[in-house]
Amino acid sequence: FTLMIDRITIYIKDVDFTLVEKRLGLTPSGIAKDSSFNYSAKIKNLKVNYRGRTLWIEGSLHKYAKKNNYSLFTYDEARNVLYELSDIIGIDLQYFIVTKIELGLNMCMVYEPKKYIDIIHSYRHNRFYYMTPMAGTSKIRGCRCKLSEYEIKFYDKTFEVIHSDKVKVVDRDTIPINILRYELAMSRKQLKSIGLKNVTGKNLLSPLHYTRFKRVMTQIYNKIVFNDDTISYAGMLEDDVKRYIFATSENYDRYLAYLKEYVSEEAYKKERRRTNILLKRVDSLKTGKLKTELKTKFQLAISLI
Repeated sequence: FTLMIDRITIYIKDVDFTLVEKRLGLTPSGIAKDSSFNYSAKIKNLKVNYRGRTLWIEGSLHKYAKKNNYSLFTYDEARNVLYELSDIIGIDLQYFIVTKIELGLNMCMVYEPKKYIDIIHSYRHNRFYYMTPMAGTSKIRGCRCKLSEYEIKFYDKTFEVIHSDKVKVVDRDTIPINILRYELAMSRKQLKSIGLKNVTGKNLLSPLHYTRFKRVMTQIYNKIVFNDDTISYAGMLEDDVKRYIFATSENYDRYLAYLKEYVSEEAYKKERRRTNILLKRVDSLKTGKLKTELKTKFQLAISLI
């Protein structure tokens, strides 16, 4: 289990270009509206842009330190990345203004992540929708709930790492299987709403901030609605299992319409009664095991941080 401050967007205002041009290897990358040049560079995986006397830094702190964002990434390691960036740029961390931050929790699950993704329904009446498949793939591997100031995601981290990093088949055994990632991306406005009014590089990783990050991830998770219809069919007759699967399928309403229109009202009502009795009986057999496992893994992960 890992909880990390992953992707981050930072800006530093009123930066003298001559102080950072050579330090960062800035080169022209475009022209601004006022006809001045925009400049860019990279610090490992982090993108650096200079425009209008403001320096922007964006990317994954986790990947900066570990070259991946699925392995363990500690509080001290994240803090050391920020100290290193401050030394490279030559500007104190108190001037690093955080405008967006992404928190991620990786959990190793029993089954493939898609099983858990399928039961995630909504957050405060806002539906989760399947994420568009990654380029070059066709299968659904994640879901998201996008709100005005923050976004919640659950997705198959193992699959994402293999395909985004183009990991060779012979090297895939090095990547943990069945990693489900719970991710929360927050804007500066949302950070203010949880009590983080002035997030800078200097105070970002204080124990107080870290505790608040854990708290907000927990509060949001606890308000997510899951539709887990996992059922234990042990003890059910084969015909009842067959009838239940059919009764909960998209085609069952067509069958009811057929009875009502072409057979009789009585046959229609009789089928409805039989099905309602079956549904109530099966409802008592629902285990909710996927929801239970996910909740257990989440609580354990948060408690270990």
